[in-house]
Amino acid sequence: MVCVTTQKSCDKLIAKGVERAAGQGALHVVHCVQTGHNFMGTPFEGDAIEYLFTAAQLAGAELDLLRAKDVENALVEYAVSHGIHVMVLGAGSSGSQPKDSLIARLQRRLPEVEFVVVG
Repeated sequence: MVCVTTQKSCDKLIAKGVERAAGQGALHVVHCVQTGHNFMGTPFEGDAIEYLFTAAQLAGAELDLLRAKDVENALVEYAVSHGIHVMVLGAGSSGSQPKDSLIARLQRRLPEVEFVVVG
């Protein structure tokens, strides 16, 4: 499962997901945004979503766009319902992972999932 946020980092994350999936099952590219916010944070949202769809398709991945009140819960539910064993995420702009970061919270809630953080 590859969690993407913006168009800028999606190619690198998807490439890492392809590398990690290597014949181990379906590759899921997931973009989740909080209800009331734009999916891609850009006025050219349609173009950005089209780019993301194409990038996922070229990688042989399934793209899911999720909108939820609670992004963390939505990602946990998605991972559990799809039997995810590896989750690829970006490190974020700071590159660090404080103990209360989204990644740290996901790791606590999904102890059976291997997390790959791409910087």
